[in-house]
Amino acid sequence: MLTFFRFLLLAAALTLMTPFGARAQVSDVSQVISVEVMPGWRRTDGSHVAGLRIRLKPGWKTYWRTAGSAGISPQMDWRGSRNVRSVTPAWPTPTVFRQGNALSIGYDSDFVLPLVVQPGAGAADLRGRLDIGVCADICLPARVQVSAVLPPAGATDTAISAALSDRPRQVAARARCFLRPIDHGFAITGQIEVPAQGRNETVVFEMANPNVWVTDSAVTRRGGRIDATAQLLASGNRAFTVDRSRIRMTVIGSRGAVEVRGCTG
Repeated sequence: MLTFFRFLLLAAALTLMTPFGARAQVSDVSQVISVEVMPGWRRTDGSHVAGLRIRLKPGWKTYWRTAGSAGISPQMDWRGSRNVRSVTPAWPTPTVFRQGNALSIGYDSDFVLPLVVQPGAGAADLRGRLDIGVCADICLPARVQVSAVLPPAGATDTAISAALSDRPRQVAARARCFLRPIDHGFAITGQIEVPAQGRNETVVFEMANPNVWVTDSAVTRRGGRIDATAQLLASGNRAFTVDRSRIRMTVIGSRGAVEVRGCTG
């Protein structure tokens, strides 16, 4: 998983290594990706459900919230918004792309990304900056500015509702995590008791600490339990602790995905 600024350097290197003819086909990222705000509707609990309609040129892909070792995790900044207390993206189930021994996790066709907004009273002025990567034979950094005034009522949008329904299902499953110290971090083995999610299952560990990098997992299915092993490494080789209760584990397969929060020792 690459940060956006590390990706800027990688994208520049990849562009330099790409034949001139390939570079000449893409003069700016608007040719391969576009982002449109879907205004959505206000719920009875006061939250507002909006969305981003993301369109990709055929042959290009972009990435899920945790992008895998060969992907570029997106970053969002909503601090320019007005009358907005928080914005939480609700990511639909992604696809896992296997590139040799590395994985990237994301989307290779148009999709809707729901946003759950906590507004103040009245209309919310949503203003955001998205730093995302788009890749095909070459990779490009994309910085997209979006803005919209969200209506105080609005109407239910079936496309946003469908994307909300397509998220990994949160399940209360028994999960255990075993940690072993290694150089600059820990090896983690998770044992998660969830039914099989189809072929080619992948397990994604996400830490509460954003400075901890997680490698791709090695996965084994044992009947009703899936075992996954990965490494947890801190940026700058700094010491860190792991709170098992805050680990998020997502199992993604060909038939869908489930999400488990927390594990025991």
